Amino acid sequence: MTPPPSRRPDLEGRVALVTGAARRTGRALALALAEAGADVIVHYHRSRTEAEEVVRAIEGLGRRGHPVSFDLADPSAVEAGIQDAVEQAGGLDILVNNVGTIVWKRLDALTPEDWKACLDGTLLATLHASQAALPALRASGRGRIVNILDADADATDPVPFATAYKIGKRATFTLTKTLAVVEAEHGVTVNAVSPGTLEDSVEKPDLERIPAGRYGTYEDVANAVLHLASDAAAYVTGTQVKVSGGYLI
Repeated sequence: MTPPPSRRPDLEGRVALVTGAARRTGRALALALAEAGADVIVHYHRSRTEAEEVVRAIEGLGRRGHPVSFDLADPSAVEAGIQDAVEQAGGLDILVNNVGTIVWKRLDALTPEDWKACLDGTLLATLHASQAALPALRASGRGRIVNILDADADATDPVPFATAYKIGKRATFTLTKTLAVVEAEHGVTVNAVSPGTLEDSVEKPDLERIPAGRYGTYEDVANAVLHLASDAAAYVTGTQVKVSGGYLI
C-alpha cells in the first residue's frame, strides 16, 4: 500500500525552526515546511555538512534557510543560538522539536551516561528550545510548537528496552500538555506528533502488527506537522496526533 498524495497548507511568510534538521526526519520536516512557504532555521549540533545541504535545498525551493548550531543540552547555548537565529530570520512562528536520543539497551544495562544522554536528548532538549523560543513565538501572534514524540508516548506499560528514551518521550508528552495550558493565553499552541514505525526505522515490528499494512513515511509525519503549524489548527492545543497506521493505539 502507498500513502495518498498530500496537499500542503499555506505557510507563506512564516519562519520555522526545526531541531536536528540535518538528517532523516528533521531534514524531511525542514523541507516540507519550506515547500509550504516557510523560511526555515536549520538547527544542527555536529552535522554541519548535511545541514548546509539542507539549507541549499531550502533555497532551491525559493525560501530562505538559516543554519544554526548549538548543543540542546546546554540551556545557555540554546538561548543564545535561538535568539541569534531569530534575529537573522526576522522572527519565529513555528518551532518543531524533532531531536530524540535513543539507546537500545535493557533497563539493567543502561549506564548513568545512557540515562543522561536520553533525557537530555528528549525532555530537556524540548524544554530548553521551547523556553528559548517562547518570547518570539508569543510575539508572532500565531506561535506554534510541535513536539515529535513516539507512538506510545501516552502509554503506561513497562518498557524493558530503550527505557530511558521512552521515559523521556513520555515526560515530554506531559510537558507538551502543560505548555499548551500555560501558553494558550499567549496565543501559542503546543501539540505533539507521534510517529510509529517508519520505513527506515532501525527496529521494526512485523508488518502484520500494523493495521494499515505498511510502515510510515517522512511525508506522513510531515503532513501532521504542517497541519498543526497552520491556521487550520489554531484552536488545537495539547493534543497528540499518532502517525502510526493504527500501531500502538
